[in-house]
Amino acid sequence: MHRPLLAGLTTTVLTGASLLALAAPSQAADTTTIYVRQTAAACSDTGPGTLATPFCSINPAVARVEPGQTVDVSQGTYPERVTVGRSGTPEQPITIVASGTATINGPTAGVVVHGQHDIVLQNIRVAKTADGPALDLADASGLTVQGGSFLPADTATAPIVRLAAVSRTTLTQIVVKGAVPTSGISMDAATTGVVVSSATVGGTYKVAEPNVGIRIDGPGNTILNSTVGAFTGAGIAIGPAAADTVVANTQVQSGAGLGIHVRGAARTAITNNYVRDHCGDGIRVDGDATGVSVQNNIMTSNGITTRSYCDPADPPGVEIGLFDAAASSTVVDYNNTYHFSSPSDTAYSWNGTRMSLQAFRLASGQAAHDLDTSYATEAEDSANSAAPGFQATDRAGNARADNPNRPNTGAGPMPWADRGVTEYLGAPRAWVETKLDLGTRTVTADASLSLPGYRPISRYVFDFGDGTVVTSDKPVVSHAYATTGDYTVSVTVSGSDNRTGTAAQGISVLRRTGTIGLLALVNLRYTSATAGRVLTADKATLAGDGQFDLADAGNGRVAVLSRSVGRYLVNSGAILPNSPVVTDEQTFDLVTNADGTISLRWSGRAYVGVNGSAQLVATATAIGTREKFYRVNPADANRTLKAGANGQFVSAESAGAKPLVANRATAGVWERFDVLDLGNGKVALLAQANGKVVCADGTGTKPLIANRTSAGAWETFVLVRNADGTVSLKATINNHYVSAESAGAKPLIANRTAIGPWEKFTVGG
Repeated sequence: MHRPLLAGLTTTVLTGASLLALAAPSQAADTTTIYVRQTAAACSDTGPGTLATPFCSINPAVARVEPGQTVDVSQGTYPERVTVGRSGTPEQPITIVASGTATINGPTAGVVVHGQHDIVLQNIRVAKTADGPALDLADASGLTVQGGSFLPADTATAPIVRLAAVSRTTLTQIVVKGAVPTSGISMDAATTGVVVSSATVGGTYKVAEPNVGIRIDGPGNTILNSTVGAFTGAGIAIGPAAADTVVANTQVQSGAGLGIHVRGAARTAITNNYVRDHCGDGIRVDGDATGVSVQNNIMTSNGITTRSYCDPADPPGVEIGLFDAAASSTVVDYNNTYHFSSPSDTAYSWNGTRMSLQAFRLASGQAAHDLDTSYATEAEDSANSAAPGFQATDRAGNARADNPNRPNTGAGPMPWADRGVTEYLGAPRAWVETKLDLGTRTVTADASLSLPGYRPISRYVFDFGDGTVVTSDKPVVSHAYATTGDYTVSVTVSGSDNRTGTAAQGISVLRRTGTIGLLALVNLRYTSATAGRVLTADKATLAGDGQFDLADAGNGRVAVLSRSVGRYLVNSGAILPNSPVVTDEQTFDLVTNADGTISLRWSGRAYVGVNGSAQLVATATAIGTREKFYRVNPADANRTLKAGANGQFVSAESAGAKPLVANRATAGVWERFDVLDLGNGKVALLAQANGKVVCADGTGTKPLIANRTSAGAWETFVLVRNADGTVSLKATINNHYVSAESAGAKPLIANRTAIGPWEKFTVGG
């Protein structure tokens, strides 16, 4: 049985109610983020770029950003050509992210990165650019372009995305579409080490010139898990100098010209792709190409010129064609082809002669394991996993799986791998994660990471261990428990073929005794939690990720639950918010120190402290500065004080460099304070202006000023609640009340023996 905590802790240390009985706090702006808000009334291109006064345009923000900072662009249409003129570092890249539906739009619109490195572009959308590429990268390295879309005007002539002398770069989950007469993505001969993954590259049939989806002219580049289609030239064109190119798990479809064209490049790997519906050849290798591998691909209906987007005057193509000197050194094997009908006598070409699979084998000595078939099941368990460029996962990220009902006719270390872009899976694999809310005794069970089998998952059956069973077609379900206790949550997933998979996870639903923030004494920074990562005392303000529920774990101990993660803290070499259950390893002794701070002793063995990297670890055998934390009730963070003397907000003037004074009509960062609960009605004030503790300087003979790194006798106040709803502060160092002297005209000072209008303050949010 759980034994209640000590009464003193329950009423003071563990209280979840605000000391000031006020509304919940609002979050202050992150100083590592520069904001762009075109629609904000207070936006200014010469301002600070804070959330309160953001930039109106992107370029002024980008011109100011430093390594490790983020430019956050919200919704709006920005008629700019954004030029990134600064570099980040591998450890602290510069990030530019569109957090809303922001579009860079106009005839000169685009994003330019020339001569820079370690830049991250997230969810950037460029539309209707006609002058230059929508994304222009040159002499750059260490770039990551994630998400977003690049859509040129119909009159555009440059490549939509151009890479010149670019290295160590990833383009992932981007959409590139347009009717340009050149390329969707172009990589010049000096570009190397670029990975294009999960991209969608589409053209149209509006241009007469042979345009290309992805043009690769430099060595060592990779195309993975992408979709390319609707180009009049080639879907993917690999130039003579583009040695060691890999094209894998990619769908190349519906082109008026060729699918994948290897134009003399050495050691190209064309592996596990799906190439279909081209007017010309599906895969063509020609010129002086050497060491090319064409394996595990599925080829369907290429070389048919009767489609509406084909020129009927052009000669029909084939599924796979080898030409010139390239024919003698290209490896073709483990492919599936279906050309018009099966069997087909024109699915292959050997130096311009169209022929059947059998004739191609005789002429080339290749394609011993190719299949002339349209049946998808023939792709199962039949790929060569030793082929160059082979990926351990399929296009969707699924690991290779063996179908026990089919013989393994493939080769390599995984002879059960499938051909083409999709790995056929067997029974679904269930996965369940739980998130707890102790305030409502609610658990949210999330089975979203469950993997389907041969059929998509159509049903989720959740058993919450208390007799409640919920059947749903959605992977996320919540349930409120009537009583506290330990339970097992399980989910059974099934597809339309009735194959099932089950996963389970134990949870502990404990009684919440309070909610606090933990402000580390050593650096006056709040502790924050992120799923799967070590707790870190690194935040200047108390936000949602810094709120922790204290729960009765029995025997006088507490369990600590991260409200944002929904998991209990556990010591796994460091303190992480990873555990859904509470055992001895997830319990802490809560110690109240003489100076009003608290400490946590993990499982009765070691005290939790802040190390040199600001991470929380449980290694100390005694309490020192690093093992002490101020407790802050979330409702007492980010508060304002309005003086009754003049109705003005109290400000830590000049970012805390000057004494506190009630002289502001509105509240910004300088006018906000966190109330530190020192127990027994005593508090301290932390100024958000500079992250310092407010002091009754000179034993109270001097004005209040925020200049201390800890709360001692001069920094401790008794909080007095007045009958009219206001509060007053009595400095413990001299037992005098804090006054907005001279009706607020002078700085605050603790010099009054009684409470009058000048000694009353209204606390706000």
